[in-house]
Amino acid sequence: MTPVLEPTEAQSANRDRWWRSAPLGLTLVVYLVLSLWLAGTKAPWFDEGQYANSSYNLAFHGSMGSNVLEPTGMLFNADFRGIQRHTYYTVPNSLVALAGWFRLFGFSIFSARCYSILFGAITLVALFYILQRSFPDRRVAWIGTFFTAIDFVFLWSTADARMDAAANALALSALAVYLHFREKELLKAVLYSQILAAAAVFTHPNATLVILVIMLLAWRFDRQRFRQCGWAPFALAVVPYLVFGLLWSVYILQSPGDFRAQFFANVAGQHSERLTKFLHPDLALISEIERHVAVYGNGGLWGGIMKEWMVLIPLLYPPALIWFLLTSRRQPEPLEIFTTYAVAMILGLTFLNGFKGYFYLIYVLPLYNSVLAAWLLNRWETRSIPLRGLAAALGLAFVAMQIAISVLHIRADEYHRDYLPAVADLVRDRSQGKTILGDAALGFGLRYNGFHDDIRMGMYSGLSPDVLVIDRAYRMYTGYFVTDEPAVFDHVVTMLTTNYRLAAQHGSFWIFERVRPGVTRDAIAATDLSELHAMQGWDRARYLFRQIFAANNLQDAEESSL
Repeated sequence: MTPVLEPTEAQSANRDRWWRSAPLGLTLVVYLVLSLWLAGTKAPWFDEGQYANSSYNLAFHGSMGSNVLEPTGMLFNADFRGIQRHTYYTVPNSLVALAGWFRLFGFSIFSARCYSILFGAITLVALFYILQRSFPDRRVAWIGTFFTAIDFVFLWSTADARMDAAANALALSALAVYLHFREKELLKAVLYSQILAAAAVFTHPNATLVILVIMLLAWRFDRQRFRQCGWAPFALAVVPYLVFGLLWSVYILQSPGDFRAQFFANVAGQHSERLTKFLHPDLALISEIERHVAVYGNGGLWGGIMKEWMVLIPLLYPPALIWFLLTSRRQPEPLEIFTTYAVAMILGLTFLNGFKGYFYLIYVLPLYNSVLAAWLLNRWETRSIPLRGLAAALGLAFVAMQIAISVLHIRADEYHRDYLPAVADLVRDRSQGKTILGDAALGFGLRYNGFHDDIRMGMYSGLSPDVLVIDRAYRMYTGYFVTDEPAVFDHVVTMLTTNYRLAAQHGSFWIFERVRPGVTRDAIAATDLSELHAMQGWDRARYLFRQIFAANNLQDAEESSL
């Protein structure tokens, strides 16, 4: 008989490496299926339309202006001067990279979201590598990465044309690269990690948090070795930032005045929350707790309509974090590094991130899910049958809720059921020579032609469109105007109840038409606003839209968007 050949040491190592990576491959498949499905069914929203506007123009017209945005119609009560010529209110990397993506793969909302989905996959690979280095139990890497891949907020963030997925992927990759090289080739660790880090910072400034934490890790665990290297690590770390900064400065010098007007209004303009929360830690902590709960339960502009039972998900994280902090003392250095990184990131996002956007949670959700995986595995390893049953039940419930909410959003298919029919109406109106005002998200259907975006609905721009489109974004901003800009709120009330009539409704997209001169006012449904002035704050905006719908014998299914 022919003897059975024993596998060589190299073959055994390759087989072991394959088995260790197989769970990652399966996780990526699940992630791609869910994220691509969401990307093809969720309706575009305000931020996606605004950021893609400049990328579209750069790709196909050679200019990075945001042509549909009105300078006085932006989020903050400021004049974003020159925005139709130059886009300065945010850092440029994502805008330029997305323009190149459009040139390669064509322009559409799905194409823009695929760009972010790619970076989501990179995030999962980097996370898997970091967890494998940090935890002695490989199952933490497998389960933690899988939990992140199916996390609805992570999926919704990556199936989105904003730049957060790209910035987070680059920043987390910077950490992975630093950990990979730090023990044997420290200077390479600095150079390679800071190239990725600088790319992340110039993709979105929030990535600065990750970079600060990497600097903290370097100081805490490697400062003695850095002292032996002299100034070389500092020089290698600074160069990538200088390169990106110089490239951006060439663009800034085309119109420095416009840069000052836009960038600083976005960073700390009137009614901006970025500095308010930074200067008031108590408000920052309260707002952070509210963000963690609201992102799963309230829905609204970013996440659409959510289900109340989703608030159970963030309730799983505190006990896991408390257990992790209590048991992580005197652990091996790799786990100590992960613990330091996780704690610093959570504190940084709480107290340094003033604007509590739901989409910024992408920076800490992978950490939460990894710690949750470690906690559940620890409970599973006990001899107590009740504890093992509890761990299994919590893990299965977590997976079931996350997948269920994704499936519900996919089935809702707001893109095909609501967005495309609304765009079809607007294409017809545009062909008839009518002027249109609406959210920049319409640009994906109208190719940024034949409409303007002004959340103040002509209050300062003087625009008086034939067609006015109200969606979740415009409804939300109307709520802000009640207290922040009362004159604008009164203007909106007059517009919607005196000058315009509700002509069509497609889900969250409501199309109003201006009443032409000579047409009797009876064409406008009588809206009962008798109790409007008795309302306070956001209740006034809710009451306004509820009454407009009631006057047209419709049901306001979007009241929760406020």
